[in-house]
Parts: sequence; C-alpha cells; structure tokens
Amino acid sequence: MIYILPTDTCFWIACAFDDKKSYEKIYKIKKRNSLKPLAIMVEDFSWLETHSTLTPEQIDFLKQYEKPFTILTNSDPIELYLNFQDEHEDYYFNKDIYSEIAVRIANNPIEKKLIKGVWPIWLTSANISDTGENYNIEEIEEEFEYYIEKGVTQILWAKTILDEDVPASDVFRFIDDSLELEYVRKN
Repeated sequence: MIYILPTDTCFWIACAFDDKKSYEKIYKIKKRNSLKPLAIMVEDFSWLETHSTLTPEQIDFLKQYEKPFTILTNSDPIELYLNFQDEHEDYYFNKDIYSEIAVRIANNPIEKKLIKGVWPIWLTSANISDTGENYNIEEIEEEFEYYIEKGVTQILWAKTILDEDVPASDVFRFIDDSLELEYVRKN
C-alpha cells in the first residue's frame, strides 16, 4: 500500500520499507528518475543510535536542530536489506544508488503511528517530480486521483492543514565524525 500523509513540511507519499512493489510504484506515480533515491522515515533518534554510523555527539546535535531536516548517513542494516534477495523476491530495482541513506525522524503522532505499523517507511514529497512540494490535499487528490480510486494509494489524515510557509527540510551530512555540516539543501 502507498500512503499520502502530512509531515512537518509538506505532504509526502510513502510505503512500508519492505514493500518493494509499492516502492517501485512510487517512482512510476511520481514520474521520478530511478537514479534519485527516496528517503526513509524512522520513529525516533534511537533508530539512528543503533542503525547508523552517526556518533552520539552528532545525534545530540540533531536532537537540538531547530528546523526540519534530513540527515544523510550510512546504515549497514539498510544496506544489507537493500541487497538481500531470497528465492521468491528480487532486489530493489535501483539499490545501487544508495551510497548513503537520507533519514527523517518522525515528529508527530501521524507519522509515528504509521511507522509503528510498517517500520520504517520510504518517503518522498507527494508531487510529480520536479513540480515542487504540495501543501494542499485537494491538489494531491486531483494529481493522484487515478491511483486513489484504484485503491493503490490511501490518504492518511486528509483533514490536516499544512502551513505553506514552512520550507522544505534542510538536507545535510556530517563531515566525518565532526559536527561540521555539508549542506545539500539549506532553507
């Protein structure tokens, strides 16, 4: 199942981490270049402590970061999962694009509830690629009407009103083990 849900920035389109078919459909629905990775959202900072290469100091820094952010990091468990294949399943079709993982931390009950059920989730903004973030659920319903009517996509918490003045998240990585940041996008 593919979900459309509000976040701390805009509406996002997401699926369970282990749902490879929905993962591929997100690329199709968004008309997204297969060389552009998706982010993952995890429930809390403890995930970073156990599943990433970030230091405790870097995680403490992130806990204090005042704006929405996406952290680029390495994750051995995610890399193992992306490369896992059993006799019944194929690899992720574009697994080789993930030299690092873009991670967002859930920050509201909506996100946390979904993640508790399907932990973690793949996600990206709910819009056709290269058209800008979407803050209006009516526009999303119109843009993804075909997939919603077919039951491929489910809108969660559709009555949520988002503030269009909230910028997209800052995207960055730490330089080595320091607290120095290298920004990919800064708002």
